[in-house]
Amino acid sequence: MKKLVLVLLVALCFTTFYSCHSSKSSVPTTAVSDMSADQMKSYFMSNPDVQNKVKDALVDENSPLRKQATEYLKTNPDTQAKVTDFIAKNPDAKGNLMKYVMDNPELTNKLMNWISNNPKVLKQAMSLIGM
Repeated sequence: MKKLVLVLLVALCFTTFYSCHSSKSSVPTTAVSDMSADQMKSYFMSNPDVQNKVKDALVDENSPLRKQATEYLKTNPDTQAKVTDFIAKNPDAKGNLMKYVMDNPELTNKLMNWISNNPKVLKQAMSLIGM
């Protein structure tokens, strides 16, 4: 009888732990997907961890957002000169453009502001990082 109680107690502890753990991981996803554009922007701009994940996703060569971000950087008058200079000086390093941008605080800031000010792009960025 004591063994049965012990096995049931262990099973109950195991079930409780995993049910709590799985509910914690789904809360941010649900909360972010239910946010308005303004709330999502505020969340993005006030959360450095989320911004860092988006930055990492932008550096990834397979990122669908990377092409949009590159086009923005090439066509925006505030960023165009630095980006075209980098490409001109490093013609074989086009794949490293996002790394260059992330190493340049001014360009990174411009890019993060562009993402946060475009609800469609912001939603895409958040989905890239699983939110």
